[in-house]
Amino acid sequence: MKILETANRALGKWFIEGFDDTDNKRVRIRHGLLAGWISIVATLSLFILKMVLGLKSGSISVVADAFHLLSHLVNSIILVVSFWITSRPATAKTPFGHGRMEHVAPLIMSVFLFVSGIQIGERSVHQVLDPHGIHYWSALPWILLATIFVKEWVGQFVRYLGKRVDSHAILVNAFHHRIEAVITITVIGGLVAGHHYHRPELDGYIGILVSAWLLYLGFDHGREAIVPLLGKAPSRDIIQRIRETSKSVEGIEDVHEIILHDYGSMYLISAHVEIPEKFGSASMHEITERCEAKLRKMYGGEAVCHTDPLLEKTPEVQAVEDQFRKIVELSPRITGYHDFRVIAESSERIIIAADIDVDEEVPEAEFETITKDLESQVKATIPNIAYSAFYVTPKFSY
Repeated sequence: MKILETANRALGKWFIEGFDDTDNKRVRIRHGLLAGWISIVATLSLFILKMVLGLKSGSISVVADAFHLLSHLVNSIILVVSFWITSRPATAKTPFGHGRMEHVAPLIMSVFLFVSGIQIGERSVHQVLDPHGIHYWSALPWILLATIFVKEWVGQFVRYLGKRVDSHAILVNAFHHRIEAVITITVIGGLVAGHHYHRPELDGYIGILVSAWLLYLGFDHGREAIVPLLGKAPSRDIIQRIRETSKSVEGIEDVHEIILHDYGSMYLISAHVEIPEKFGSASMHEITERCEAKLRKMYGGEAVCHTDPLLEKTPEVQAVEDQFRKIVELSPRITGYHDFRVIAESSERIIIAADIDVDEEVPEAEFETITKDLESQVKATIPNIAYSAFYVTPKFSY
């Protein structure tokens, strides 16, 4: 497939300026626009062709196949419009830009799929109950077969563009090209079988299958579109890259409580960075500013770094933390901790505090129970504890 990869790259570079700079917002938008326009041209041409074939033959399944193309055409138009809106600058009413329109596109498309599926299903049932004859001619299945090769080529190219910029909207569009090929094969099989066995109702059954598939796609893509709008969890890969980028700044020992908001064309990042207190407040402030600048340059958008001073631990404090670590390791639901602090009123009264990380499958309703159990274990195990205070890191913080 190296030849195909080379051809895709050559075509992409022909249309997209700065093709290899995929971290650039403008280049990402150009990928989306190219994918959308190629899909529009190919889909509109095939829609007209299949609609003519369907009307001429009287085949409800071919008409259903054409309507599936129409829903795909709408999706491609929405894709172009959404990436065009994404390219618009931020305004007073939309200070975070318009990048999330990329997630709205599949949601709108799912509505069209539902409507198309219901309408086609109704006509297909009529064909099953009261079948009418199909005007079949030998070239019909071969013309439909040729459309599959066109859709397959367009689909793989659009998928190539979507993977380059990791765009769900583009990949959804590419998926439709592949599904169209499967549906067309099914339609061809129904036409040939119906003609050979003189069973025109088979055309209606194929139409029902296509209708059911459209309804499923509407549900599936609607569900996939809603998740990013509600706030999708970031990938472990990007969280790790943010952590490593922050730790590469001289003076930062570790990073925790990373929060990432994805607005499609920009990120908002906040993080707690651990810096030894020996640097002093002024130097610590400069270190966090260097970290923020590096994150902005790397990921775009805005970054805020909160300073967590690392206190120099005395042997007494280290002994208390060692006991605390053993307690944490015995808890199956606690995965780690940070910001451990010992506040000693006297040698007989010790106060400890820490932020606790729990397994991601643990529901928030159990957070309070976990902290209460941990406080009880600490009180019973570590001598001279006056009280302890623990905070469970929220699910959106990494």
